[in-house]
Amino acid sequence: MGLAAEAAWCAYDQDQYLTYEHALYKNQGELSYTVNGLTALATEQGLDTNAFSACLSGRTHRAELEQAVQAASAKGVNSTPTFFINNQRIEGNYPYDTFKQAIEKELAAAQ
Repeated sequence: MGLAAEAAWCAYDQDQYLTYEHALYKNQGELSYTVNGLTALATEQGLDTNAFSACLSGRTHRAELEQAVQAASAKGVNSTPTFFINNQRIEGNYPYDTFKQAIEKELAAAQ
């Protein structure tokens, strides 16, 4: 997870986060999660390979990733997806109606 997450942040630096994230999911199970494999995917997606490689090899976003993991852990998040609607925790892949009900409940409580 770590290196792929860092790679996504490096893609974000080039305003290509969503493009890269979609490519990561599309190639899941076939992709080598190494600096070379993740950089090759960036090249396929049209990112600036030199900037991406320098970012990933230099572990530019490692501290930010570690902070995000610690913040999630402090909230009790140990799986994805996990959502919070105010203090209501929704963990797992649920349909739209689940979120709609939770939002409506919180809106009603706020009035």
